[in-house]
Parts: sequence; structure tokens; C-alpha cells
Amino acid sequence: MTNMAKQARKLILILLFVSVLPAFSIWYGTWLVKNQPVPPVMRSIGPTVTQLERIGELTTSRIHVTDVLSAEGEGYRGSWLIKGDALLSCDMSKAKIVKVNSEKRAAIIHLPPMRVISARVDHGKTKTWSVEKTSWLPWYWGDQSIVRDTAMFHAQQLVESAAGSERNLAPARAQAELLIRQMYDFVEWKVIVDWE
Repeated sequence: MTNMAKQARKLILILLFVSVLPAFSIWYGTWLVKNQPVPPVMRSIGPTVTQLERIGELTTSRIHVTDVLSAEGEGYRGSWLIKGDALLSCDMSKAKIVKVNSEKRAAIIHLPPMRVISARVDHGKTKTWSVEKTSWLPWYWGDQSIVRDTAMFHAQQLVESAAGSERNLAPARAQAELLIRQMYDFVEWKVIVDWE
């Protein structure tokens, strides 16, 4: 009997240990959770002019331009195949926040118009098509370099004008709107972009 009593006592201790251990684990786990600090909830205050000003120039597109330019003067007529590029940009320092609704987390941002910056003629790829003398008088020589320099000055303006066409500005505006909206989607704000 003593052997059976020892076994019964062992069995009771094992059962007691097996039932007390999970109860202690549950109690200790809830005690740990209650005593840990609650992480702070972060919320954005919404769009601010300072955030937009920090962006500076928001350049959204690089436009490549190819065109033919003709010029005449100084007794010469010439044609050039002009290649160049320009950047389309929005000056974010002039952006204005028109309306903010903190409850709905929505805002309307007014942006200045897109503009052409850094228009340039690529002189490495620009080619002279033809330059010919227009005067039939043998003693009137003129200066071919003046015609060429004037043509390159107008080529610069041509690249700027072509890059600033509505055909190029519309996709650049759409890209800027997308970038601004995505910037504020990250902090769960719905932003509508309005243009001047």
C-alpha cells in the first residue's frame, strides 16, 4: 500500500502541476500585457505650406524636341535639324493650401502653372542641313557665322516653345498631381490638386 500511496501522491502532484502551470502562464501573460506601455497613435496634421515649400522645384518631365529651323540673312540661307530638350517644372514655393477639412482628412492644394526650365539645344546632335549663298553679286560676301549664330539663338527659343506646348504640359501636370496625392496618401489624407 505504501507503494500505491506513493504513486497516488505522485499522480496528484503531476496533475496539480499540470493544471497550475497553464493557469500561472495565463495570469503572467495578462499581467505583462497590462504593464506594457501603449504605443502612441500618430496622426498627420495635414498638408502645410512648409511641407510643400521644402520640395522646391518639382520637375516632372524631360521633353525631347526635334525640329527643322530655316534662317536667311547676310546673303545666306540655311536649314538646320535642331535637337534639344527641356525640363517641365512646378515652383512649389508658390503653392497654396486653399481648403483643409481635418475631420474628413481632405485638402485642396492650389499649384502655380507648370513652366519650362533648362531649355537647351544639343549642339552635338544638331546638324546643318544646308547653308547656301543667296546673293548673285560676287562682291557681296556677307557673314555666314552671323546667320548661324542667329539661327542657334532662335533654336533655343524653338526648343522652349515646343516643350511648353499644351501637349507636353498636360502629362507633366498629371504627373505632379499624382506625386502630391501619393505623398499625402501615405499619411491618409485625400488631396485634390488645383492649378492656376
